Amino acid sequence: MRVGIFGGAFDPIHVGHLILAERVRDEAGLDLVRFLPSYKPPHKADRQLTRFETRCDMVTLATTGQPAFALDAIEKELPPPSYSVNTLRELAARHPGDEFSLIIGADSLHDLPTWYEPRELLELAELIVVPRPGVELVTAEALAASLGVEAGAVRLRVVACPLMEVASRDLRRRIGEGKSVRYLLPRAVEEFVRERGLYAARAE
Repeated sequence: MRVGIFGGAFDPIHVGHLILAERVRDEAGLDLVRFLPSYKPPHKADRQLTRFETRCDMVTLATTGQPAFALDAIEKELPPPSYSVNTLRELAARHPGDEFSLIIGADSLHDLPTWYEPRELLELAELIVVPRPGVELVTAEALAASLGVEAGAVRLRVVACPLMEVASRDLRRRIGEGKSVRYLLPRAVEEFVRERGLYAARAE
């Protein structure tokens, strides 16, 4: 099975996440996209995230109805911080027959050489890169050179997606200010946020 790994805080998950995941699934020929909410992401250590289980509930609500999407709460089971390579190692151990593709933005690709054990990460997964406005795409050859590995060691595919100027941070702010987020969140997630009083007057 060809499986896309889509990690993120998903605080909250929004339509931009879903459109991206569906486009990548379709264009890259993936059988499944696993949404992995971050448990203790090292790059967000300075911000308090919404409770992990609550973010998982929102992902479940957002992805229900698309059988090729699935929530995976694996990161809570692993020692923090939540490094991508550790998550991929565990996924490979649990699903030995699957081929993994890590879905990342072009901005994150620039930072990949600074990630924890990036060479092993490249052994564990293909990279599916989503272009970002104003961000130059790093080639497989340039990434291999920066990591000191053979060019063939980098499996990189670019999938262009519709540009959606939606950010979870802005949605949290709008909700805190009592403004509408209709059509920016899946309806079930919007109702969940309202019923739970999430992000109300929340300081970032």
